[in-house]
Amino acid sequence: MSILRFQIQHSNGRQEVITVEAERALVGSGAHCEIRLPLDQAAVEHVLVQVGAGGVFVQALHFEPPPTIAGVPFTQAPLPPEALLGIGATQMLVTVVDEAGAGKSKKEQKSNPVMLFGGVIGIAAALFFAMNQNGSGDDVMPEEVPTLWNPPVDTCERAPVEAAAYAQQQKLLADSKRERRAFHVHDGIDAVPIYESAAACFKKGGDMNGYKDASEAAKALRTEMDDDYRTHRLRLRHALDVNDSPDAYKEARTLTEMLQGKQGPYVDYLTETERRLKNQLGRSAS
Repeated sequence: MSILRFQIQHSNGRQEVITVEAERALVGSGAHCEIRLPLDQAAVEHVLVQVGAGGVFVQALHFEPPPTIAGVPFTQAPLPPEALLGIGATQMLVTVVDEAGAGKSKKEQKSNPVMLFGGVIGIAAALFFAMNQNGSGDDVMPEEVPTLWNPPVDTCERAPVEAAAYAQQQKLLADSKRERRAFHVHDGIDAVPIYESAAACFKKGGDMNGYKDASEAAKALRTEMDDDYRTHRLRLRHALDVNDSPDAYKEARTLTEMLQGKQGPYVDYLTETERRLKNQLGRSAS
């Protein structure tokens, strides 16, 4: 197993070195992240760092602020030797240590960045060729993706005398769905229009404090679920790129649940990808 070494310079000038005995490490403010940054510096999960056949690869999971390689924003890319990975004012140098513990930097592993990028391009070309062998294009991930919701709800169908009481019931329902989203992701998506309906009825019933609370909850959850949606799409693409079937299957399942009730080429692609990976993993286990 590889060991990732992070030499970190924090925004306040403090420096530290952290080693992670794994092929991958999450950088973010979440308690589960291997490299944990302050809440005001990074999202819960901001960047995924992973060791691959051609070196170290990084994938952006959040874009506020956009992570950078040598000052240049990226979505998914190899991390060239000696290039600094940045998140806001935090900078870090990532190196790989061999299993014996002797420091073997990325520069020692692959000193020619041109060869590194060339290898990545070659792998991408081979994957593209393989995915299109049957000529059907069924395995090509569609670029257009469905939205999670219809336009925001801004009307209340209840009479003014009963609107506020109905709004309170709807807000309690939305609160419970929001809490359950960790176990059933679609509950979080369902909660958004319920919050919006509650906000509209609070307003119609003259309860402006209730309207403010429900409206802010709806906006915050929309943003959070949209970020999750984008993160899972990026993770699926990366897992497929590096042939990580277990992770790809997990991400495809999550996205399928998020898009429950939706139709279109991307949903069809997820359904087929999930089915193919399930069969593949079943054969591997047998």
